[in-house]
Amino acid sequence: MATGRVDIVEQNPRGPRWVGTLVLVALLALPLIGILADRETSRPVPIVTPVPLRNAISVTPNAVYPTASDQGDMRTMRVAFPDGSKAAITYPADLNLSSLGVRPYVSGTLAGDADGDASEFRSLTAPLYGEAETAAGRPMIRRLTGNVTVWPGPLGVDSAGSVLLFAFGDWRIALQDTSAGMTFEQRLAWAEHLHGSLTPDGFLTLSADGPVRLSRPGQTREGVLVGPQLWLGGLSRRMLVLAPIPDCERASKARVVLDSRHPISGSVCRGGFYLAASGDEEFVRSALKDVRVRPQ
Repeated sequence: MATGRVDIVEQNPRGPRWVGTLVLVALLALPLIGILADRETSRPVPIVTPVPLRNAISVTPNAVYPTASDQGDMRTMRVAFPDGSKAAITYPADLNLSSLGVRPYVSGTLAGDADGDASEFRSLTAPLYGEAETAAGRPMIRRLTGNVTVWPGPLGVDSAGSVLLFAFGDWRIALQDTSAGMTFEQRLAWAEHLHGSLTPDGFLTLSADGPVRLSRPGQTREGVLVGPQLWLGGLSRRMLVLAPIPDCERASKARVVLDSRHPISGSVCRGGFYLAASGDEEFVRSALKDVRVRPQ
């Protein structure tokens, strides 16, 4: 990237693009986030520095590793979903789920403006290595608010725009924009109205107010599950997705979208929770057959 003046290009509001957004999340090896632009407005104008900002970035896992209790050949760990609901996961010791690391997934919409523009749907994910992964050796574009920064989008993905990176304690949550991009006002609304807090065990819970609405448990779009989820794993082929589902029967044909390295091999819904697994055959079979999730 050039080290001279940084030009920010504003895009006009567009119609609904949530389907493209879900496809974009699937295309990215690890979803990131973005924001393109800025224009004269009555809202606060971001400061664009003439030289890209370069700060030291530590490389640490962007996940929580719960403590599992020993029950013979079984283990139990307690988790909190990003909507604040809690559950206990019981699994065979051989699966070693607590060592995979647990990350939140949420999605939401930003309500349209007074001119009747449709809501903007976006997914929010936790990059495996947080800010270091989002930066990928490149400088930050700018700081949008006290806890939200803007970064370049992933290289080589034409459908991807910039990335909004939210900091909630040690957690980093990425909102990947599309190439068309939201307006400055829309991005500022996400930054100001998405809130995060940590549980005593280190799990991240998210809430929203104003024009931002987070997806409800079990909510789907075109058959894709977009409600709150927990993603276990990602460094290896093994991943397990957990999501609270109010009605398993209605969600029987739902699916989740991860990244190209983790195609879902199988899924099951029972007891009000959806499970989807990716990885080797033995892991997938045991995860879907033996893992039990109970609300707390």
